[in-house]
Amino acid sequence: MRPGEGLKRGSDARSGTRTAVFISRQRLIGATNGSSAYLLAVARTLKACGYTVDLVQPTPAIAGRTPALRTTGDMDVFASHHVRSALHFGRTFLFASPSIWFAGLLGFARRVIRRAGITADWAQDRPAAYAVATPWTRADLDFVRRSIKTDTDLVIADYAFCAPGLEFAPPAARTAILMHDLFHSRDGKGEDSVAMLSKAEEIFLLGQAQAVFAIQANEKAFVEQHVPGTRSILVPMPADPVEKPEPGLDDRILFVGSLTAPNVVGLRWFLSEVWPQVRASRPHAQLLVAGTVSRAFAEPVAGVNFAGLIPDLGEAYREAGVVISPLTFGSGLKIKLIEAMAKGKAVVATPITLQGVEQHCEGAVHSTSCASKFADLVAALVVDPCERKRMGAKALGVVREHFAVEPVHKDLRQWLNADPD
Repeated sequence: MRPGEGLKRGSDARSGTRTAVFISRQRLIGATNGSSAYLLAVARTLKACGYTVDLVQPTPAIAGRTPALRTTGDMDVFASHHVRSALHFGRTFLFASPSIWFAGLLGFARRVIRRAGITADWAQDRPAAYAVATPWTRADLDFVRRSIKTDTDLVIADYAFCAPGLEFAPPAARTAILMHDLFHSRDGKGEDSVAMLSKAEEIFLLGQAQAVFAIQANEKAFVEQHVPGTRSILVPMPADPVEKPEPGLDDRILFVGSLTAPNVVGLRWFLSEVWPQVRASRPHAQLLVAGTVSRAFAEPVAGVNFAGLIPDLGEAYREAGVVISPLTFGSGLKIKLIEAMAKGKAVVATPITLQGVEQHCEGAVHSTSCASKFADLVAALVVDPCERKRMGAKALGVVREHFAVEPVHKDLRQWLNADPD
């Protein structure tokens, strides 16, 4: 290991007969958001198929403005974890860059100032650029080249943005892209924390791999139509369903999301168009907003708790009577939808949320794009535990049939176990 480059080894390192390497530029410390949970689920399937799985993170931009990142036990699926420009201590990666420390201190100071009631523009939060789509540097590419061994069997780029790293896959290795989303479909839908791609750019990047892992059927079809030289494999997000429905508490509503434009825009629509109507019907209704999406909302809203990252998301799900997913645009499989269904919850969502899984979710999820109907559905459910239990039972049935790990990763396992072309 070179000075300043972190390397964590898992407790069961080098246990497989074949080696797979993920190249990722997302902040990956555990199953803390949908994209991280998705990558980790795929990594677990690779390990179950006999692969030793390594993780290479070639940019310190994953730190954002947080100089120290602590990983969770979910990360033990990786036999090794390489991070450029970071020192490793136990489960903690420490970044030495002065710019990261300064950005972290500045962000903390701004939060203190806003809590003191100062709302000037200079006091507003300015999140760091999302590392997934930051431009590649020579140092990033050199780090990938040094980190991938010559006997590696499979190299996977996390997001199309990481396709340049596939250049360093050994000649005999297979290559794949974990697609996550179809980014060009977001064009014109508002500023995103993830950089935009044109349709041509996205097709070009997806074409750099031998295979693309698509998270839902619509995106698999796009690859088949527009990237014919690349194998398209349907790899949805698997779920681990609870034993029975959890109707939760009356007047408790939950939204879970990370700081991305679809979540921010969707939640703003809900708070401005739907929430006032819900509160008019149910004055004691309470909305818990969990996840980093909370950072986009500096102003207080009556009845809303912008909790940010919380230590026990399981408890939040158990207490919630209704889970909402008010997305107005976006792509990919909405992982938090599947998560809520797997918790046995009643869900009210927009049609955008159900893209690619509409047929599976029919009757298990209430869906509307009309603000007044959305409000009526939520207001009716928060006082009806019997209906919440019925919907939760229906949702669990859908998850067990369509989203358990065995059925959803069947095609992936077949491809992994097949002889290379």
